[in-house]
Amino acid sequence: MLVLLLLMNLSSYWLYHKSGGNTSLLFIWLLLCLVASYAWVERSQALTWWQLLGHSLRGGLWLPFSGLLAFHFWRYSWQPPSHLLDQFLNQRWQILPVLFVVYLGLVGLTAYSNFSWRFVVVAKWLLALLLLAGSLLVLQWGSDHLGGQFSRFSARLLWLLWLNGKYVLWLGLLLQLRGQRLSLDYRWASAGLLVALLYAWPLSGEFFALKTAQPQIIAHRGVNQSGVQNTISALQHTASAHPNFVEIDLRLTADQQFIVSHDANTRQLTGKSELIAQTKLTQLQRLQLTEKGQQAHYASFTDYLHAAKQVHQPLLIELKVPTHVAEVTTDFARQFRTKLPAITQFHSTSLPTVERLRQRGLTPVGYILPFTVVGLPATPANFYSVDWRTLNPLIVAQARQQHKPLYVWTVDHAWALQAVRHLGATQVITDQTTRVRQRLQQPAGYTANLALLLANF
Repeated sequence: MLVLLLLMNLSSYWLYHKSGGNTSLLFIWLLLCLVASYAWVERSQALTWWQLLGHSLRGGLWLPFSGLLAFHFWRYSWQPPSHLLDQFLNQRWQILPVLFVVYLGLVGLTAYSNFSWRFVVVAKWLLALLLLAGSLLVLQWGSDHLGGQFSRFSARLLWLLWLNGKYVLWLGLLLQLRGQRLSLDYRWASAGLLVALLYAWPLSGEFFALKTAQPQIIAHRGVNQSGVQNTISALQHTASAHPNFVEIDLRLTADQQFIVSHDANTRQLTGKSELIAQTKLTQLQRLQLTEKGQQAHYASFTDYLHAAKQVHQPLLIELKVPTHVAEVTTDFARQFRTKLPAITQFHSTSLPTVERLRQRGLTPVGYILPFTVVGLPATPANFYSVDWRTLNPLIVAQARQQHKPLYVWTVDHAWALQAVRHLGATQVITDQTTRVRQRLQQPAGYTANLALLLANF
């Protein structure tokens, strides 16, 4: 039975590709895998179908940790209504804590008796999972130092071992929570694992690129290693490193002027709490900004744009518009459309802002996704900006199918750059322009690529 379940686990590859990512089929596959897994767990018990279904649903609380790929394929194949997703993403700090509390409550209901014993069982399972991941990453680190094609071969093999090892640990957790033990016939388990690896091997190559990408570099908030974010002094320092773009944030002041600032409140950089939307530009410009031991002042977008033109630096502008999207985008277009260089780009976390900017002729404009929990939505955006920590090959493939580039933020560390290069990032947004440019000239191993996949799968 375990051999069959291991094959079912990896058959999601086949189903995903052959069905064209059909959401309904993948969801049905997920339910069948869940029931089949629990049927094996409860094989020594005389259960009715209703009891088996009830136990399966309860075991489903642990499904995100199971390694059942259908959960992930189903999730990323589902293309949610774009405006519903936009509402969720922009209110995530209110919604996610509620969902987390509800999840913990449901888990608590299933462990109302012998809680301390169940806590120890879950803690041991989590420790085993971490040890498995750590061991695989150490092996891949050693393989990367050997270099050549062996490094990619090793990464593919270790990832498939992770998927199956994670699944077996999940089954063991379900058994222990039911007061049973996981017993394996290692001869049959080894044979089944070999068959599963051979079956999935050709498809695993899609998750580990043969060649690394050479993305363009975007200076995050106009900073290169040092300087006060979103200031003219930082821009002038960063421009000498020749990033492809400098990314900045714009907000509207109380007197309807555009100021270069990421935060809605001035507290973080000035120590004084002032809401930008309720303060005039001249008042804000009097405040002293301090960051990384350096000091500067707020700049109006008019002054910042003039400085960018002087050093011939293209800009990627994030227009932060919490309310009155139509009025603000119209005002921005009226003030700056004829003044902006044709190469200027835009992006926003607000889908209405993306749509309005396009209507005003301000393109290309991207849609910022703070995390990718589902498939890419159908939007009029010209590109997507995504957090590198949730980047995975499925999102990359979807963007490629839509013929839209992927901008990945904020890539500051060598191993993060290594991972996104293997996943085909088009542009990397970074606080370390000079270092990233140097690292792009160096060969990239697969350890970081493997680590990112261990976290996302």
